[in-house]
Order: sequence, then structure tokens, then C-alpha cells
Amino acid sequence: MFVIKILLGGLHQEVNTFGPGVSTVEDYQRKQYLLGDDMFTFSAEHVRCNEGADGIEGCYKTLMAAGADIVSGGFISAQPGSIIKQSVVDDYIAHLKEVTRANMPYDGVVLFMHGAAQSIGSDDPEGDIIAAVREIVGNDVPISVGLDLHANVTKRMVELSNTISLYQRYPHVDILETGERAARLCLDMIAGKIHPKMAYVQIPMIIAASSYSTETEPFRSLMQKGHDYVAAGKIYDFSVSQMQPWLDVKDGYSSVIAIGEDKDEAARIALEMADELYGMRHAFRTDLTDVDEIIRIAEENKSGKVVVLNDFADSSNAGSAGDSPEVIERILALKSDVRGLMYINDNPFALACREAGVGNTVEGMLGATISPNLYTPVKVKAEVKAVFDGVMPYKGMWVDFGPSAVVKIRNTVVLVTTQHRYNGLLELYRAFGYNPADFEMVVVKACTSFRAFYGPLTDLIYPAATKGAATANLTSLPFKKVPTSFYPFSDNEFTPAVNAWGK
Repeated sequence: MFVIKILLGGLHQEVNTFGPGVSTVEDYQRKQYLLGDDMFTFSAEHVRCNEGADGIEGCYKTLMAAGADIVSGGFISAQPGSIIKQSVVDDYIAHLKEVTRANMPYDGVVLFMHGAAQSIGSDDPEGDIIAAVREIVGNDVPISVGLDLHANVTKRMVELSNTISLYQRYPHVDILETGERAARLCLDMIAGKIHPKMAYVQIPMIIAASSYSTETEPFRSLMQKGHDYVAAGKIYDFSVSQMQPWLDVKDGYSSVIAIGEDKDEAARIALEMADELYGMRHAFRTDLTDVDEIIRIAEENKSGKVVVLNDFADSSNAGSAGDSPEVIERILALKSDVRGLMYINDNPFALACREAGVGNTVEGMLGATISPNLYTPVKVKAEVKAVFDGVMPYKGMWVDFGPSAVVKIRNTVVLVTTQHRYNGLLELYRAFGYNPADFEMVVVKACTSFRAFYGPLTDLIYPAATKGAATANLTSLPFKKVPTSFYPFSDNEFTPAVNAWGK
């Protein structure tokens, strides 16, 4: 019986160029650093939790169901953050090349990555990874890639790959399914069922991730058009990339990909969808509300539903540090007794609380320990309600928040952590014993992904006019590499063209 052999692996991290510090190997080890059989064990036992690891699980289980002999290239993943230390990428590529050479030959390769990584030495780490594998396996082995909807899909990545599939929903609730799509395309190519042509169109535009959703117009209709083309058999797969907007790279674009048997039809569909995406650029906007106003709304709210203060500019999911004290500063300035629930990254304050002990009071400066160039710490008097070593249960896993404490400042409960996990999910608060629905106001530091989980809880969601590395005001950021011909830095007319074809 013929058994196909497939190499599976990837590096997964979304980078914010403007975030403080550097992402190190410890950041990956703290989340997922899965080499060898560890990747198989994790993929087989992993419980879906709406993050990149869902994608490698989708790839793995689809390939296993097809009876494939899977070779582990390793999967490493870190919380969205700052630019990656070059040795992290170099070491992963060295490992991947060693494994790839040692297990030749292959029938196919599946790589699951984010697509918006950036290292100190490279603006295109995912392209570097694909190139390293392609050099070894040769041009006749199909390479299928899975990426985030916010990927920066480079021309180089397209030219080195046979197919590239991105998440098709935002909030990201189809990560596992994207892994399945990428794996199925690889299996179909190996079986000779499809001979895909991949058309790639670059779009000179970046849009704040808080400004749109695939669940609302106008983006919803565009994505539905792609689904309709697939359902009609016009193409096998499509992807729309709204590039991570806080990624400052020279070769960076939003883009559209169409994959089909008919080259002309794939090109036509990619061009049509790219033209429509650029045409709706002015409709993508974030309506902001002042923090003081949101606090007032929460104080006066009689609906019984919690008010969400969406501090997306400090979103850890978008690579910000999560250390903004702006909301608690306004609560103190207003002398508000709103029953609030929020969190903040501040390791020194968390350690001070642990040292003081439960029931005692800590007075000191809170916030801005990671991003002092963005924020000013605020003086607080906090009652210590609980302390934790930071390792908390989550959906059958143990998640490391670092040394942590729960404090009460006026009438607001604040989780003081060393690092955030799942900050768009209700489980962040639930892991520490708090239910957001029990409060008048909850602070959520995420761009749009949180709406899939907070939406069923409340419709009182207010994007806040706060500052941070994930701000919606992109023109306020010190971009150096992205061309000024891009929207929103300019508003030129754009005629789409196919910029590359997959291998």
C-alpha cells in the first residue's frame, strides 16, 4: 500500500513593529515550542482555543485521517509581540532544514504560520522558512501554506508555494478549519485531483484591525463573493489579507489570492475582489468614544448588561504590551465607583502585591513598566485580594500568565499579570475566578476577535479613544518602510494587477 510522506511544521507569531522590546525564545517556550514528537502529542491532544495552535491541529488531524506518514518539522508559537530576536528564527530554520534533509524524499509539505512575523534581520521570516524547505525538497514537491487573515503575504512566499490559504473569518473562529483547508489542498495535489494555479494581487492599503469584521458589511459581502465562487466550482480556494497594520516592512501589502484550475478565471476573480476591497477602504473606520464617557455610560447603565470598554490600542493580541494604566487613571481622576474589571501587565507591581500578601494594601506606581514611551504610570492604593504564581487552568491546559495578583482599586478589580493570554476571551477573567457579566464595566484589550465571545453577552461595546502601539490612527505611527503611496498615507487611484503566480 502506497503511503504518502508529508513534512509538517511552522513558526507562528504576529509582530507589532512599534511594540516595545524584543520577542525571545523564552516567549516561544512559554507558549508552544514543539519539536519532534512533541508536536504530534500536542496536536493530537490539543483542545480548540481559538489561537494559532488550532491551525497545526487542523493540519495534523486532516493528514492523519488520510493515512499520511507525517514528519515533524516542529511548530513554535508565541504571543503577539515585538520584533523577533533573529536567533529564534535562525535556530528554527536550522532545525527544520536538518529534519527535512534527514527524512527525504517527500510527497508534500504543509506549513502553518501567521504571516505577519518580522525578525531583527528579516522582514519576511515566513518567506525565509518556505525558501529553506523549497531549496531542499525541490520544485516538484507541492508546498501548501496556512496563514492568518492579517498576514503580509509576500510575492516571494507566493512564488515559492503551490497554495496559500488564509483564515476567512474575523473574529478568527476558523483557525482549525484553515489548517484543514491547507492540508486538503496538499493531499489533493499529491493525488492528482487538482493542478492549481494561484493568482496573487497586491493592494497598497493597510487598515486598522479594529475597523472591520467579516461578520459585518462591507467586508462580509466581499468574503461571501469568494465563498460563492468556490461553491460554484470557479475556484478551489480564496483568501483576502488585510495585512497586520502595525507591521512596518518594505514589501508589505494587503492582498487577494484565488486558487483554481483555470488560470484566467483565478486571475479574473482575484482582480475583481482586489478592486472591490480597495474600493471600500473609506468604509473601514473605527468610531471612538472617550474613556470618561464610557465610564459614565457604565455608571448610568440600567440594562443589566455589562459595558465593554474596548481598549484595542493596548491589545496584546495586536502586539502591544498590555501595560496601559489609562483607564484606571481616569477612574481615579473621576473618583468613580463603577464596578469595573480590567487587567494590566506590570510584573514589579504584581511582585509587590505577592510580597505584601492577601488582605494588605500596596501603594505605588502602576502601569507603563514595559512601554514608558507611550504611557505614564499612575499612583494607586490597592487592596490585595489574591496572588497567583500565574500558571492557571484553561480548557484542559495550563497557561502561564507569570507572577500575578488581583487587587481592588476603588470599586474596580484589576488583574495584575506579567503577560496576557487569551485577552479577547472571557476565559482570561474566568481563570482568575471572575465573570465579566457580574460587573458594570469590563476592559477588553483586543481589536475585533473578542466580539465573537463578548457579543453574545452584551451589545454595549465601545471602542475607546485610548493610545497605544495598536492605535487605529495609523498615520500617527513612525512608519519608515511602508511606502507613503499606501492608503491611508495617501489616497491614490489603484488598478489591480496579478503580481505573482504560485509554483
